[in-house]
Amino acid sequence: MGFFLFVVDCRVEAWQIARVKETVTLTCAKGVAPILAAEVKALGMEIASEDVAAVLVKADLQEQMRLCLRLRTAHRILVPLITCLARSPKELFRRIADFAWEDHLGPDGYVRIHGYVNNEEIRDQRFAFLTVKDAVMDRLRDKYGRRPDSGPSDHGASIYLHWNYEEVTISLDLAGRPLSKRGYRSRAGDAPLQEALAAALLLAGGWPKDVPLCNPMGGSGTIAIEAAWLAQNRAPGLLRDHFGLFSLKRFNQTLWEKEVEAAKAELVPEWEVPVIFCSDKDPTVIEVAKLNARDAGVEHLINFEVCDFRESTVPEESSWVVMNPPYGLRLEEDDLTGLYHEIGLWLKSLDREGQGLVFTGNLPLAKRFGLKLAQKHMLYNGPLECRLLGFELRKPGAKA
Repeated sequence: MGFFLFVVDCRVEAWQIARVKETVTLTCAKGVAPILAAEVKALGMEIASEDVAAVLVKADLQEQMRLCLRLRTAHRILVPLITCLARSPKELFRRIADFAWEDHLGPDGYVRIHGYVNNEEIRDQRFAFLTVKDAVMDRLRDKYGRRPDSGPSDHGASIYLHWNYEEVTISLDLAGRPLSKRGYRSRAGDAPLQEALAAALLLAGGWPKDVPLCNPMGGSGTIAIEAAWLAQNRAPGLLRDHFGLFSLKRFNQTLWEKEVEAAKAELVPEWEVPVIFCSDKDPTVIEVAKLNARDAGVEHLINFEVCDFRESTVPEESSWVVMNPPYGLRLEEDDLTGLYHEIGLWLKSLDREGQGLVFTGNLPLAKRFGLKLAQKHMLYNGPLECRLLGFELRKPGAKA
């Protein structure tokens, strides 16, 4: 009887460990946090707090896996392990070397150190990363008699250092390679739109997912591809072959397979995906978009066109138009006033029910559309403050 009770107790203890809720930091582009928070809530998880470029959530191991697999607008999933003060590299080394890294990392495999450093004593952030690496590896060597390899690759475990002045946070990076890098866009044109930001535009704008979508000036196809995935209810992580989580001791293959199967079971049948058009006047760019869509598994769900935006196919009755025109800031174009005015005229001419979404980083030119604004969101494309503007499309005679 005593042996039986001992076994049961061990099983309960293991179950309890797997169900421990940790505070997890989800990072994102500035302005995207409310959209990301909505994603987390839709997954049934508790929001601890929200910042301009991060959301803190309470999540156990299985929920952490779900976040890795399903989040569309997040960049990183960080589990803080150490929060301390360190004025110098020597002090940082001591703080890190005292931590029980053997609870999270084994003696084999591969570890990457990366992050953000803003400290007066550090001229090159690589020196800070080296300090962290040496401290972690020395600890593991002392415990195991050997240590894992380390370097810049993201094919193994990932440790994230955030060192701002004296404040230090060391976290496990469960994603490894940023979640925004889905794995389908190995090719891109000039100033490509990041995958997570493209998804954020569609979610913030409120595209219904069952309404046809037209993406003129589609570039490398990111918006159209993300729209196809969103309409399919496809978890973005299904395409990836590795997450940093896989190389940690906490990883549980059975739990992961359970999450993957659940995500696959929720895929919407392809015949229920609305028609999606992606156009660009550059045939070379459209060929790149086709290849990206093929790698994403949605080439057959997107109609590609080589044409000026005014000649793009916009399905009748109800349609949404999503555009990311050039900003005239990074690409050194000529004056874009005429282009923005033409975009406004074209949207106004569409006798469709639906909405036109335009994302731009040129705020003065955004006033040139000449349309009544239905919605506005401030989002950042890298360091650039941008606006997502929504305009109602109306059939002739419809009341404003």
